[in-house]
Parts: sequence; structure tokens; C-alpha cells
Amino acid sequence: MRLILLIIFILFMGHSGAQTMEIPNRIKSAFTGNWEYKTKFQTNTVIIKFELGKDYASFKDIGSGEAPPRTFRAQVKGEVLFIPAKQGLNDELEMEVIKGKLNLRAKQIIWDEMGNRMKTGTVETRIFKRTAKDK
Repeated sequence: MRLILLIIFILFMGHSGAQTMEIPNRIKSAFTGNWEYKTKFQTNTVIIKFELGKDYASFKDIGSGEAPPRTFRAQVKGEVLFIPAKQGLNDELEMEVIKGKLNLRAKQIIWDEMGNRMKTGTVETRIFKRTAKDK
């Protein structure tokens, strides 16, 4: 009897560990699409996509098109998408959709010479408008 219970327990543990977090459709619907931030001299474009079976969003920063685009993994934290800072690559990014607009907050991170995070600098917010919504 103990052996059967042990086998069932092991099978259950193996099955439960293979599942990934399913992102709610309301989050996918709110963020998915092409977003633009326009200034007098340039347009900054980002594309957000969710892939089936993935527990993150693909955030592609096309920018103004002068530099090659970069793609990041954005983690879902409640109603917000979050990209942690990586030295030499990107600042800490937090995105939230408010009244149909993408509010992107970039927190500047200050690093020491050893690559350790020292403190958070200024926070810059940009409001992007959706230009296309992917299905």
C-alpha cells in the first residue's frame, strides 16, 4: 500500500512541475500590439506579443529605426509587464496599460565598477499609443 502511494505521489509531482503559468487573456489583449511614441523629430515603436505556452511577453524595441531592434522577455506581475535591468543592455522597465495607452516607465539603474546594482536613478515615463492590435 505504501509503495502504491509513493508511486502516485511521484507521478503527481512530476506532472505538476511541468505546467507553466497561464497568462490571463485580459492581460494579453491589453498589451498585444504595436505601440508608438511620437516626438517632433522621431517616432519610437515597440511591439508586444504573447506566444502560446510561454509565461512571458516578447517585447521588441524597434526604436526610431536608426539602430537594430532589440527583443526582451517581459514578465507579468499582476497588471504590469516588467523587464529587469541588465548592465550595459537596458534600464529597468515597467509597463502598464491605462485608458488604452501604454505607460512605459524606465528606471535608470546606477551600477558600481564591479557590476553591482548601487541605486535607482531617475524614472522617465513615456506614453505610447496603439497603432495596430495583433490577434
